[in-house]
Amino acid sequence: MASKPNAYDVWSQIEQQGLQAIQGVTICSGEESYFIKKVESLALASVEEGAKDFNVDKVYGSEASVEQIVGLAKQFPMMSERRVVLVREAMSLKGMSSAEGQKALLNYIQQPLASTLLLFVDTKGLDKRTNFAKECAKAPNVHLYTFDSLQPAQASHWLQKLARDTYNVTLEPVASQEFIEWVGVDCTMLDSELQKIVTHANQGQSIDRTALRSLLSKTRELSSFELKDAIIARDLTKSHQIIRRMKQTDETLIGESLRMIGMLSNTFTLFWVIHRGKQKGLSSQEIQAQINVNPYYYKVLERQVNGYHLAEIPGIMEALLDADRALKGFDAGAPHDVLQDVVTRIHQPVA
Repeated sequence: MASKPNAYDVWSQIEQQGLQAIQGVTICSGEESYFIKKVESLALASVEEGAKDFNVDKVYGSEASVEQIVGLAKQFPMMSERRVVLVREAMSLKGMSSAEGQKALLNYIQQPLASTLLLFVDTKGLDKRTNFAKECAKAPNVHLYTFDSLQPAQASHWLQKLARDTYNVTLEPVASQEFIEWVGVDCTMLDSELQKIVTHANQGQSIDRTALRSLLSKTRELSSFELKDAIIARDLTKSHQIIRRMKQTDETLIGESLRMIGMLSNTFTLFWVIHRGKQKGLSSQEIQAQINVNPYYYKVLERQVNGYHLAEIPGIMEALLDADRALKGFDAGAPHDVLQDVVTRIHQPVA
């Protein structure tokens, strides 16, 4: 069975087709706003800069009704070939879930004004079980696009391409995987953090794991990786030294602490899967495919996991859960104290 296209694949298809891919009525939904904003930019760029004041309407769904949007879409452009009506938080439009509102929109969809690009965007999509959604899916003038969040392996591939095509640097697979572990899979955040890195890199530079950390040191973001390495290596003294240094540069430590807990939770979850896979007699290739990381990063994990027994990982995950709850306000405690406590608990091997 063919795999579901990820958000980057969907955007690539739209980018290749250009305005034809969003002609008429377009509904974009999903959590990955980075590529939805690219669709918005494509639509808005179709109106000349000097004519935008008269021919671009940006509306939020909570502030308008379906009837008002249809009215805007039916207006002819002024001194321009095209009009754009952009509706953000579209599922909040008044009348969007009513029979009357849906009928009004379907009537417009049957004969949309050729000079108008009507673009609906929202994290939520249409309920595919409804007749309205089914009618939209069948309509030749409607384009439905879903931009789901990328999986880590997908994000890694996209990030490497972004680094090469946009910033003229080569991000090696292991460096890309580690970068995603630190930042997450949100493409807006990934692009923003990558920009910080490449400002200190040379054009055409190949960035491996060592080079990444060297560049991170220039952006004051290296501590997270250093701390993670110290924790995984069970170097208690170094771990506490790094936390004290982090506190000096960021008194609150909230953001870095939450990020660290997330990184560690992800790593120890992978450790658990690797251990269980080996117990079942799976090969390294089979386990790597199961956790969906590139071969280079799997070698790093396979080396690190040897320092931990399967029996102690549940206790470590409990410590991380306690830390997450404490940092989010369920239990009082300064962020650096919470980090110190979780590091101490992780460094206590089982008997």
